[in-house]
Amino acid sequence: PPTVASVAPAFGPLAGTTLTITGTNFRTGVAVSVDGSPCTGLTVNTARTEITCTAPAHAAGSVAVVVTNPDSQTASGTFLYTAAPTVTAVTPNEGGPGGNTAVTITGTNFQTGATVDFGGNACTSPTVVSTTQINCLTPAAAM
Repeated sequence: PPTVASVAPAFGPLAGTTLTITGTNFRTGVAVSVDGSPCTGLTVNTARTEITCTAPAHAAGSVAVVVTNPDSQTASGTFLYTAAPTVTAVTPNEGGPGGNTAVTITGTNFQTGATVDFGGNACTSPTVVSTTQINCLTPAAAM
């Protein structure tokens, strides 16, 4: 039977994510479904240990990624669909041009590892406090 060692990335947006499924025993004619819908643009490497395909659009949440060989043997992994982040407020809403102003960004769908830019310049020391709050220090502003 096939095996699934990993699905990468582990999470992504609600549409258009290219998945890389690593495992063993992927046979000619293998199929991949994501929560029951086919993964499109499927390719398998020559060693039959890696599949790439594009996950279908889906609502936010964790879903099964199922690999099915032509003989109906299956293996599965998971993928987490995540909604895009939104920003509803930045407090304070102004600071000095030298940067280093502590700000709190509130919104929705923030994830660990998120980055924050002000005018294309990275915020220093971003900390995702929760799915609705990020704290960081503003960068220096170009004048």
